[in-house]
Amino acid sequence: MVKILKIINDAFGNVIVKIPCHNTIENWVKKCGLEAYNASGKKFKKNDYAQIVDESMMIGSEKLLLTLGVPANHQNRPLACNDVAILDIAVTESWNGEGVKNRLITASQKVGREPKYVISDNASIMSKGIRESGFKHHRDISHSLGMFLERAYKKESDFINYCKLMTEPKFKYNMKKIAYLLPPKQRTIARFINLSGWIRWSFKMLKIYHNLSVEEQQVFSFIPANASLIEELSKVQKCVHKIESYCKKDGLSTETVEKCQYEINQYLTTGNMRMINLGNELINFLKEEIEDIKPNAAYNNSSDIIESLFGKYKARKSPNKLNGVTPFVLFLPLYTELSKDSKVKKFDFKEALENTTMKDVERWTEHNLKPNRMKLRMEKLNKVA
Repeated sequence: MVKILKIINDAFGNVIVKIPCHNTIENWVKKCGLEAYNASGKKFKKNDYAQIVDESMMIGSEKLLLTLGVPANHQNRPLACNDVAILDIAVTESWNGEGVKNRLITASQKVGREPKYVISDNASIMSKGIRESGFKHHRDISHSLGMFLERAYKKESDFINYCKLMTEPKFKYNMKKIAYLLPPKQRTIARFINLSGWIRWSFKMLKIYHNLSVEEQQVFSFIPANASLIEELSKVQKCVHKIESYCKKDGLSTETVEKCQYEINQYLTTGNMRMINLGNELINFLKEEIEDIKPNAAYNNSSDIIESLFGKYKARKSPNKLNGVTPFVLFLPLYTELSKDSKVKKFDFKEALENTTMKDVERWTEHNLKPNRMKLRMEKLNKVA
């Protein structure tokens, strides 16, 4: 920002009398962010809303728990940042069901009434917290589909063997001319939510195998040897992708479930017993999810937006893990508040900066965040000097 303002000054003849330093700009962000955070419950005073809750991966020695407010009724499109309000930000070293329950209730008190439902992944801590809060739980569609895929294939010998065979060429040929054909990296965390990359690679390699050179065919000979598994996984992935797409674009509804059932019948129930069992589990899951949904209603059942916000924060936070979660996390409520051009024009920055002081930010930090370990380190070591 400072560099941008300097360029503007150079181009337009010093129109900015004094350029603020980066610390001043960060303080403005935190003050406006706290103002937006305190007012976030107002967004859903009149309309039905739902909550999305999740915890981040470890940030230093801490875990960040966000509770979002989103419209309860589906918007005929995937959720965007401008649909969201951050109702609660909480940090601790580890979360349990009781802690999650308390944060959900705190977030609902900010709005003034309970949410229609809460969306989260299938983590036991989240599920327990939602259950103990008494709120209706809808499971995130992507994590749920990944969970069913994991149950179906994780312990299957042919799947395990094929994953090992795909890994071996990376170590032997990653620096050779054949490296341009090597399979994409397989994720170790949430692997079954992200199978599509290497399944597509496997299917394409199977189709072009006869066009490969003799050397390439020798390296990738394991692909035609596992043709039936590759074709099976390709059908499964296409079905899962369509289910995920319907739920995110059209919302969770009786009509959506009917479309999903059609795709399951097309791709899975005509396959082998493993595919049939997977199809039955998916149908039962979808039917459970729509038990309390009225025929003409459509709800959200994706938590992608909260994963996106975690990514936004991690991309901007300090790379020093000792800092943990800092007051700069208040940029998130401001980010969601100003994610649409029309909202930027309505937000009164002058009023926000006048109403909120740095003392307010400090008090919020003391009440909601853990002591900064980098600061504690510096204070401890400086005593020696």
